[in-house]
Amino acid sequence: MSAGLLARAGFDVLLLEAGGPDNDVLCSGLLNPEAQAALGVRPPAHVLREPIVPLLQYHDRDNHLRLEYDPHYVNTSRPAFDAWLREEAQAQGVHIAYETRAQRISHGEHGITLATSAGELRCGILLDCTGWRALSRKQSARRPAPQVHAFQGTVKADLPPQSMWAVFDSALTDYYAWIVPKGAGRFLLGAGYPQASAVTREQAEDPWNKLTRMLDYLGGLGYSVELEDAKPLGSPITTPTDMRQLWWGERGVIPVGEASGMVSPSSGDGISYCLQGGIAIAGALTQFRGELGGPVSPELQRRIIRRYLQGMAPALSELRFNILKARTAADPELRNLAVRLLPLFLRRPVRRLDWNRPLPQGA
Repeated sequence: MSAGLLARAGFDVLLLEAGGPDNDVLCSGLLNPEAQAALGVRPPAHVLREPIVPLLQYHDRDNHLRLEYDPHYVNTSRPAFDAWLREEAQAQGVHIAYETRAQRISHGEHGITLATSAGELRCGILLDCTGWRALSRKQSARRPAPQVHAFQGTVKADLPPQSMWAVFDSALTDYYAWIVPKGAGRFLLGAGYPQASAVTREQAEDPWNKLTRMLDYLGGLGYSVELEDAKPLGSPITTPTDMRQLWWGERGVIPVGEASGMVSPSSGDGISYCLQGGIAIAGALTQFRGELGGPVSPELQRRIIRRYLQGMAPALSELRFNILKARTAADPELRNLAVRLLPLFLRRPVRRLDWNRPLPQGA
């Protein structure tokens, strides 16, 4: 997002991709309303997956509660979505280097030097979009934000084709588990766990055992599940517990998205913050373009960051609320009280499902 906007503004932009053109990441591929607004256009048909606008079922196994509502999400294939964004960036004049991993950032009198797996690069401004790895933060004295270790794999199941579930079960995790439909009877099945918890280390003999309780839940509801992946994909997800854990960079190196800590700890959503961050940092750099001919002074850095944060004000406000929401969701009793306010918060109908009534079967 930011790469295309900056190229259009006349910057010479190089985008480094650690993987190849078809690289996959652990992500549901769902775009919430904030991500859709930041994107500005509807993704093309080949990026979308059925059901394109799924309903969400909230399953609270601690309180025997099921709710259903429309979260106004758009369902995509994340690899296809990322490939489309790169195509759009290239069309704006962005250069992309695949299979090139950023290794170390250093500063000198001529600007920033980035050591990569393909050699050294020099630049005036470096946007750190390395996600939870947060290369710039690792090289600073800043402590990283807490992380959840997520696991997700593809299954084939006879669930109803539109099944999108968020499952809260304190016997499984104090985070949550999820099911996301991707068409043709295939679903993403995943869960997040506190990093370094015992369950994340039990992978040797049965890589799917981290999700056994979810598989048993589906089986108990009468659904048949076939595992399509040899093992779930695992990845940390940044989950800030305090706004002071966010990181905005230094000396011309500016983190964007998850690298800055901008991930919702209540849902794991990071793409909306990344898209909003891309727009905000592109606007900030464009405003000060005439002063970016050489090394970035501390004063100019502060002015850029101030302008960047002004553009991020709505996202920061949302993240602050989501930190509070995550604390509430982790406690079954507080969650049971808070969910009663869901229709008021969402400002849309919320349908309560009978916990004891069997759910419909799929094809």
